[in-house]
Amino acid sequence: MYYELELTKINRLKIAHAFRDVPRVDMSIACVVEGQMGQAFVDDLAQPSIYHVVIGPFHYFAGTAVSPQSHTMMANFPRYNLLMPSSDGWAALARQQFGDALQTNVRHSFSSDSLSASHLNQLLNDGSFHGEIVALDAALAEQMSTAGTLYFDLADFDSAEDFAARGLGFVALAAGQPVGIAFSSLVCSHGIEVSIFVDEGHRRQGVATAVAAHLLLACLARGLHPNWDAANPESVKLADRLGYRSTGSYEAYFHTQN
Repeated sequence: MYYELELTKINRLKIAHAFRDVPRVDMSIACVVEGQMGQAFVDDLAQPSIYHVVIGPFHYFAGTAVSPQSHTMMANFPRYNLLMPSSDGWAALARQQFGDALQTNVRHSFSSDSLSASHLNQLLNDGSFHGEIVALDAALAEQMSTAGTLYFDLADFDSAEDFAARGLGFVALAAGQPVGIAFSSLVCSHGIEVSIFVDEGHRRQGVATAVAAHLLLACLARGLHPNWDAANPESVKLADRLGYRSTGSYEAYFHTQN
């Protein structure tokens, strides 16, 4: 059995301590530690020995992976979700639990320290997309979240107004219609998680570069770290084009259906 842990000040400190040695490949753990987004679950509310952090389909574990409670928690790991870098033993437990239904997912990390406003502006000046780029305010965020034309998920925000207050985003318009979006899927005090989606019919036309460059420029102007976590070759190429520096790859695990 496991329990949701209220994100009080002391519990957030406990989570930070539990995950101190877990690689930070994205903003998820920081979001939970700050109480900005996500949930945390434990095996015991009084004296936890296992911590399970969840934001959307991304899951992170810390603490002992060798106990009846750890087996119970892993047995309830949902299909079509990702086990992200966790404490020692959790990946092995997942492989033991799910066998061939657990697929290795190689992802790529980048540093934003090499980003340059001059380079990003040059990309915009030389770009092939000549449509309009507009900032994602509350009204447009509400419209985009319900239109279904582009992937834009507000689930980790309280509302469209909350996104406008805490998040950042830009939409590419062609003939007045949205064809691409770059937005902060996660936010914490020191940065955002970058998410990008382009309509299939408008890919390889400079849309992703244009909306991403606008988002990164907004981050640089605010002193925010725009984290880039690439799951496919196209994302890796775009990160390189924008000026990110590769810091290597890591393995996550996708739970598929048998």
